[in-house]
Amino acid sequence: MMNNHSMFHPLKILFALLMAFPARAEETTTGVEELPGELGQKIRLDAGTMATEWNRTLRAVGDPGGGEVPLSKLIRKLMPLGFAKVGGLAAVDAKKTPDRWVIRRRENDAKYDRKFIKSLQRYSTGHLTPRSFARTIESLLADWPNKLLLLDANADGKIALAEYALSRPLVQDQEIDPEGYSETQRRGFAYYDADKNGFIEGTEIFQSTSYVQRKMRQYMTTLLIPRADLNQDSTLSRDEILKILPEAEDLPHPVSLSEAIFWIRLIDSDDLAPLRDTLLEMK
Repeated sequence: MMNNHSMFHPLKILFALLMAFPARAEETTTGVEELPGELGQKIRLDAGTMATEWNRTLRAVGDPGGGEVPLSKLIRKLMPLGFAKVGGLAAVDAKKTPDRWVIRRRENDAKYDRKFIKSLQRYSTGHLTPRSFARTIESLLADWPNKLLLLDANADGKIALAEYALSRPLVQDQEIDPEGYSETQRRGFAYYDADKNGFIEGTEIFQSTSYVQRKMRQYMTTLLIPRADLNQDSTLSRDEILKILPEAEDLPHPVSLSEAIFWIRLIDSDDLAPLRDTLLEMK
């Protein structure tokens, strides 16, 4: 029979796994070094800008008088808010079971949450500094452009649909068009080929970092969302939501703080930075 001491909460198990090994800064490359000069410079600039955006948030969850935030404290702040969690239902799903695509999306989100923590551990020494945070973001921003450039099989500096399709391999019985491409392959390629000239090139490759930038702002906002819980009941009521998002429509009611990150991920990207700033102004 299992006794009480052997029964661990899943979040505690996850935290133990994330922090099982001491974080240590590694003066290794971030992946920017392999990118073309102008693209690498742009990523470094954006990483520094985002790290600066995080400064007020990190001070809010750490020591207001210090320049460093314990990494363990950051993780403890995120985990009760649904960070790296796949199970559970957000309030919006309370009356219906989420379909397999919602579950798949949550699985992918949780996987990326864990990747974020591993990157933090790689470039930190147990405490986050502006430099370690900038290097973390830099490495995450450089990840997908490097993957895209690997698809440039003929090394001509641009990626054709035939090359891009290799990143989205066909599965059994998947429908394809007369040219042999799936809708998923064409849709993904069209997302990057902004000028519709039939190639992904130049600044279009940088567009692949938009996903990471959105994820970073989701994390920033999630850390601050408990500030909106004015009556401290671990739930955001409709009134509390409207105080931080006056134009909100079709948002779940109520929103449990334990599902906060699922809710944050439903908010439009353009609304994340203003929401973060609003939360920073709240006591």
